[in-house]
Amino acid sequence: MKQYSRLIFVSVFCFALALLMAYTGADLHFSAAYSADLEEFTQEAVHTEPHEGYEKEKSILVLYSPGSESSEKYTGNLCDVLDYLKWEYETLDIGRADAVSYHDYRMVILATDRMEQDLEDDPRRILNYVADGGQLFLGMLQTDYGRNFQAVYRQLGIHEYTDYQEYDRLSFDEDLLVGTAGQTLQSEELVDTCLRVTLQEGTSVYLSAEVGEQAIPLFWTFDYGEGTAGVLNASFAVGDFFRGVLSGCLQAICGTSMYPVINAGCVFIDDFPSPQYDVESEVISKDYNRSVTEFYRDIWWPDMQKAARTAGVKYTGLFISTYNDVVDPGEFSFAEQAMMRYYGNSLIRGGHEMGAHGYNHQPLAENGQVPEELNYHSWDSLEDMTAAVSELRSIAAELFPNVTLTSYVPPSNYLSPMGRQAVIRALPELKVISGLYVDEGEEGAIYLSRFETAEDGVADFPRITSGMIASEYETLAWQSALTLHGVFSHFIHPDDILDPERSDGKNWETLLEGFETLLSQVNGSAAGLRYMTASQAADAVRTYEDAVPYISYSGKEIVCTVDNFHGEAYFYLRTDKTPVAADSNCTVSCLDGEGDGHYYVVCARSPQFTIQLKGGV
Repeated sequence: MKQYSRLIFVSVFCFALALLMAYTGADLHFSAAYSADLEEFTQEAVHTEPHEGYEKEKSILVLYSPGSESSEKYTGNLCDVLDYLKWEYETLDIGRADAVSYHDYRMVILATDRMEQDLEDDPRRILNYVADGGQLFLGMLQTDYGRNFQAVYRQLGIHEYTDYQEYDRLSFDEDLLVGTAGQTLQSEELVDTCLRVTLQEGTSVYLSAEVGEQAIPLFWTFDYGEGTAGVLNASFAVGDFFRGVLSGCLQAICGTSMYPVINAGCVFIDDFPSPQYDVESEVISKDYNRSVTEFYRDIWWPDMQKAARTAGVKYTGLFISTYNDVVDPGEFSFAEQAMMRYYGNSLIRGGHEMGAHGYNHQPLAENGQVPEELNYHSWDSLEDMTAAVSELRSIAAELFPNVTLTSYVPPSNYLSPMGRQAVIRALPELKVISGLYVDEGEEGAIYLSRFETAEDGVADFPRITSGMIASEYETLAWQSALTLHGVFSHFIHPDDILDPERSDGKNWETLLEGFETLLSQVNGSAAGLRYMTASQAADAVRTYEDAVPYISYSGKEIVCTVDNFHGEAYFYLRTDKTPVAADSNCTVSCLDGEGDGHYYVVCARSPQFTIQLKGGV
């Protein structure tokens, strides 16, 4: 009887093993083809002239203080924003403001914290421009408030002002960013300084600082004469993460404004597939009575797949073949780990994408380009770097024959210009590199990128946020990027639960709940966001870049013509009115999905479309 039972056990085991081998070995031929709903990327561009009656808008004048580090940094962020919005602008030393006529511009932006020292022109001349129908944005907290400010502060909507106040708590009175009305955020990373002010009646407050029981306005607009002034009573916009806040301020000053966006959501999984599951963990064995390998197979990956299906997400997994520290191609080696094929095939089978991360985790950089404390080895030459990426490509071809590596994320976010050249050489089908969105002052060859296509044809689609649970600061970061770019770009690590710092001691159920909550918040803020793989997002960037919009506004409608039209184009529209598509050439829907917000997503299905504006003020 015991022998009979043993035979049954062996038979069942062999059957299960055969199934696993069939799943991980035989079922290799999956395609990472694009979904049908993204086929517009392959359409030829349609060229068209501006619609009848179109008049080119005046450009924007940005006045800044050369030599002021904060003004120059702020102006750089502002110019990035205007470039992404595709609004024309000019920059000018504020000391030369008296040489221009403000009436030649549709908006004047004071991008300086030194108005008292550097503005030699009579500030009342700007106010006359606003009274005549112009738009003014005082975009920075001033280092001091003297005669120039005293001459204009009441016309900016301020009743009284006193001293400076530090704060770390933000409250959104209105939708300054997509889906933020009523939201409060508090974090040490949000610490900033503002001026204590009380405002006149008739101001519209969008953002406030909460200090105790007091709410201090941080951004407001005020109608003066026939025009509008907006004031940002803060200095945080010198930080890269806050570009979207600047965009929100500009939209609020304009009243009704429409601008092109990428409309893409990406979630990257670091080191997936990889050999990292062949380790030991007391946390896993204690809480789940499993080995690490069993935990990832039985719990982590099924949960991640379910989260993706629920939210509509497409993952881009980043393949790494080994964690050795070899940088000599003559010593490269690879020993296949048991679950690599399983995870890679399951990833592709689920409609996701496999991207490249590295033969190993040694960043593609030369000596001195990565901080020594990270204990990485440098590469000697372009040829050695190229050989490493080529080795990864060969291993991927052996394990996953029909997978093409079209996306790349640099290990630890370090990638030198030579390293980038090596990646492009070794991956001829490469479409996109995903670096970091913001400069946080790290040393070395940190790969920073914009949403754009380089001259070599490879697109950049940077990652904005990371982690299973979004902090208050990260929440503001993704909302800011979503507002400016129509993009959610997030990065997670499978070993978050194994890392005490990244997990903060939380178990997997709590981390998963945080991730699912984040995706739910994004979907609640941006109904209609198109989740994509990284290579699909590269095409979305190209479509956005190609599009040349010609937009005309009237009190009752918006007419838009899009040159270089690839079958679809996306816009965000901010308005206090109710926008309605005039015909089937476009669709208009509220971003919050409930119809209560001020931001709308417009999908253009024809090179020319019209939106009717109903109600409002």
